[in-house]
Amino acid sequence: MKLVLHSYTFRRYPLRHVFAVAARHGWDGIELVHFHFDPARVEAEVADAVALGRRYGVGVHCVGYTGDFVDADPARRIRSLNLVERTIAAAARHGIGMVNGWSGTLERDPDDWRVNGSALAEEVHYERAADGYRRLGEYAARHGVRVGVEVYPGSVHDTVAGAAKLLAMVDHPAVVATADPGNAYVVSPADRDPAVLDQLAGRLGYFHLKNLHPGGGRADFNVDTADGVLDNYAWITKAASLGVPAICVEYCGDGDPHPPIARAGDYVRDCLALRDDLARRHAEAEAAEAADQPLRRAALAGAAGPAR
Repeated sequence: MKLVLHSYTFRRYPLRHVFAVAARHGWDGIELVHFHFDPARVEAEVADAVALGRRYGVGVHCVGYTGDFVDADPARRIRSLNLVERTIAAAARHGIGMVNGWSGTLERDPDDWRVNGSALAEEVHYERAADGYRRLGEYAARHGVRVGVEVYPGSVHDTVAGAAKLLAMVDHPAVVATADPGNAYVVSPADRDPAVLDQLAGRLGYFHLKNLHPGGGRADFNVDTADGVLDNYAWITKAASLGVPAICVEYCGDGDPHPPIARAGDYVRDCLALRDDLARRHAEAEAAEAADQPLRRAALAGAAGPAR
């Protein structure tokens, strides 16, 4: 499993800083988002980012996109889809196997995520999003790229259930889900239990990890990955059990991002090491129990006395 650093973490720093930090802490790649490139110049910007990353010894795992596929204006939808296709092509040109983003947003109150996105969505919004992702899936498949659909506040897929519904409508292997429990926690009580990821079994292509404290209808991200209300050991091990190929860690809070993101990398590695150690201990205990069974049966038989 790859461990990826989200470039949003260092949104106040230049891209070279992101690569340098990723190299220092042994991250396997970065997620390149629009804070660090101009989407209107995506071809040149991705090429420059890849060249820069090569100098630091760190690759680009995926490139971000921001969709507008649910808008009522067909012209806006087409412009948005054209730009995502350019992003896919730019990624493919440099061997980047994934783009990640969302289909657009529906917003009533920016301070209360619970009343936006899927709470406002009508079936037509899902149909527009599904039409867009079917087109992108076909295009991406021809380029050897996967399209991540992120569980994102304000989108029709702001919960795991919404993402699962959309992916079922799209029904294309190149379109996969990007789970993000931190984005969904305040939106849906169901998204507070890692078992909700079972709805994405076979379609979980990526995973975003952070932590939070609820702040009314919003999330307060000023918290380390190991703290907050999410049991991230449970989320990490659940995502791993479903075969997710990469976990992307981000710090979305205020202040200096360097200490929390350094601790976050160690935390994820420790969680995976703990999972493996516990699995070994469980296996040893179960083997010991199985070996004890004949002895226990013999002892019970002896205690019962000879058969009559």
